[in-house]
Amino acid sequence: MTVDRTDALDCGICFLPLKPPIFQCDVGHVVCSPCRDKLAAAGGRCHVCRDATGFRRCHAMEQLVDAIRAACPHAGHGCTARPAYHDRERHAGECAHAPLRCPGDACGFVGPAPALAEHAAAAHGWRPCAAEAIAGASFRVDLRDGFNLITAARGGAAYLFLLNVATTPFGRAVSVVRLVPQAPAWRSTTCELQLYYVRLKDFCREHYYQTSRFEVADMDPASDELQDPSASFQFLVPKCVSGYDEADFRVTVVITIS
Repeated sequence: MTVDRTDALDCGICFLPLKPPIFQCDVGHVVCSPCRDKLAAAGGRCHVCRDATGFRRCHAMEQLVDAIRAACPHAGHGCTARPAYHDRERHAGECAHAPLRCPGDACGFVGPAPALAEHAAAAHGWRPCAAEAIAGASFRVDLRDGFNLITAARGGAAYLFLLNVATTPFGRAVSVVRLVPQAPAWRSTTCELQLYYVRLKDFCREHYYQTSRFEVADMDPASDELQDPSASFQFLVPKCVSGYDEADFRVTVVITIS
């Protein structure tokens, strides 16, 4: 079944897709709830027939608009969802399959999170890491100066995190953002970074431990600029840490997407 005129599913006043609750006048002209409120404040006359008959719920139209489904605009990138027609734009803005623009300088690559991760590794040499975003689950990742990518999977969707490492006078600073097609995203993300080691020095066992837990900011690479990690960061590896001056340093990461 196809719909030749999708404007028949739109409000006749604001021209936005009709969604419950929907109201109609006695003649049968339908409007959305916000427009019904505006008409009521202006005297309650129908915008078409001009009758002052008031408006009542149109349950038949509500069932119809809920039953009409449309493919996600990002179906070509792997999304199989078929949201209601009136919910299509909201879903598209929150869809985890929406393509992302590469944050690399002067790079025009656009693709879903898994493809962007592969592109970043092949074209820019950024270190990729894949993990499952489960509450309480941790994984280890070796970070190096510059961009490090983590692809976290949750419920069949992939989310891409960018960890930027920069050298500062006090140590190596790590900033974390989640790449999204348009900010703000609909899911909140918590990240915890931990650095721990035990080493033997002068016949004594030396322990070191630090942790930082924080909310991850969303970033749209198409419109937002990356902040300088030396000025804004969530984790700092001090110079006193063993192995600070090595090319890589290992941290334990916990990512929770809710």
